[in-house]
Amino acid sequence: MKRFTAIVLVLLAGFCTTSRLQAQSTEVRANIPFSFFVGNKLLPSGNYRFFPQHDELLVIQNLHQPIGVLSHVADLNGPSRDYPPHLTFLKFGDRYFLSEIHCASVEMNGEIPRSKLERQAQVEEASLAPQRIELAAY
Repeated sequence: MKRFTAIVLVLLAGFCTTSRLQAQSTEVRANIPFSFFVGNKLLPSGNYRFFPQHDELLVIQNLHQPIGVLSHVADLNGPSRDYPPHLTFLKFGDRYFLSEIHCASVEMNGEIPRSKLERQAQVEEASLAPQRIELAAY
């Protein structure tokens, strides 16, 4: 009986490790040097990982703080583009909003829907064109 239990535990550990390795291979990481919004949630600067959760959800987690958010993403599994992985932010005044994520190696290409807060910031800064900020991801 002990031998059977040990075999089951080893098999379960193997399955857990395999699923964990698969999750790591589909993530994108980036060091973001400024606070930014995803939807209406303000996230502090830091190292983040981005990975898909189902077809239209993106999980964004800070690697050093217990901070995270889920976001809808349009065309997350769309066709890969032939350029380096990167994140695109729109800057209105002093506020940054995550706009797009692109990583061909894990087929993660998508656009974050604009939030009410982002549309409001755009109206407030209507005299200025939004700046597009692209940060390298890995």
